[in-house]
Amino acid sequence: MNFIRTGLKKLAGMLLALTDDAPQSTAGPNANPTRPLGAVRRANAPTVMAGSIQLLGMAEIKQRLGARWSAVADIACRIAEQAIQRHLSVEDAYQRQGGEGFALCFASPDKAQAEAKTRAIAEEIATQLSRQAPQIPLQVDHTVAELKWADIDNGEEESIAELIARELRQLRERAEAAAREWRNELLRTAGVRFGPIWHPPRRIITSYRAMLNEQTGTQALQRLANVTTPDELKSTLHELDCLIVGRAIKALDRLLHTGGMAQMLVPVNFNSLSNRTAREKYLNLCRDIPQHYTRFLLFEVHGAPNGTPVSRLIEIALSLKPYGHGVLVELPAGGGQLQELASMGLLGLSVDAKSLPRNLGQATTALTRLVSTATAHNLKVFVHGADTVGTLEAAQKARADCIDGRAVALPLPEPKTAYRWTPG
Repeated sequence: MNFIRTGLKKLAGMLLALTDDAPQSTAGPNANPTRPLGAVRRANAPTVMAGSIQLLGMAEIKQRLGARWSAVADIACRIAEQAIQRHLSVEDAYQRQGGEGFALCFASPDKAQAEAKTRAIAEEIATQLSRQAPQIPLQVDHTVAELKWADIDNGEEESIAELIARELRQLRERAEAAAREWRNELLRTAGVRFGPIWHPPRRIITSYRAMLNEQTGTQALQRLANVTTPDELKSTLHELDCLIVGRAIKALDRLLHTGGMAQMLVPVNFNSLSNRTAREKYLNLCRDIPQHYTRFLLFEVHGAPNGTPVSRLIEIALSLKPYGHGVLVELPAGGGQLQELASMGLLGLSVDAKSLPRNLGQATTALTRLVSTATAHNLKVFVHGADTVGTLEAAQKARADCIDGRAVALPLPEPKTAYRWTPG
């Protein structure tokens, strides 16, 4: 699962929108809202650096709310304009486009600078929408490109804004088409493997962790390496999580229909559930799970950014509780607010073995302390990614409830019914 960790590290670096404070502008004074877009044209410059901000989902809100839509649109656009004005300089310009977008023109030809400004605007809008208007389920998209003046300037200011928006929309559509093609290919060719999970006290393999196979992981890693925005990265990870849960349920169905029996642990990235729209899509998949299968399912919420309030993590985890036998949350060794986790009825916590100290003695001590505290709060501890004998022994000595990793067994193409296993 290294590719998933790579994606999560990259995402953590991008997600300014999850911090308590809105991104701070370093661009200088506020932009002039009445400045014509064409006024940013540099002498003899054949091109302009342009951008767009799109509030995705406005059409659906308008259809649902009817006459009340205008008030919602005013709130969203006010938040957007305030963010835009905080980040653009007086030499830049912007113009509202209809009820769901803004066209931007940058005085500087520096694309990296334009992308940084536009990304900061989009992140601040998303943060403020979540904070000030959580009932408005909008997503914020943004695009930056260098456009030719010859293609957009016909002397009419209104047309410039419209043409900039159109050019950038076409760029977005091409990018979205490429992303859809990649996702379709991934869904068509993806493989999922099942890592045996060992229960040391009973010396049996009772469960399996669903995970992408190596080939699919390589494809995902290549994709993640080229992702440049938090929204695109979250979307990619979300697609992978949806794929994993779907394949896991099919594998469980095959096992049960052949007379086998085992539990299936399904990991899901925190960011796949933190956005309301994405969470609903994932939960819709869960709602299709046959009711009598839920006792064979465990969910694990992993990858929460550092600093995520434990209350938020619990809220996300509890959304999965109706669809499985229990829910785990991934915490770093060293613990967290375990009493709060226990009081909300969560099954326990999981620990990524790679987050433990490299020194095996220190790793054992840290895990032992965590397991002891968790046990006192009636929480289970799952250690995953135990790929070396030393890590496996550390988890055993710490009395972890369940352990998986290559030191236990290699991932299998299909789960098997429960069987006895002892480290050899």
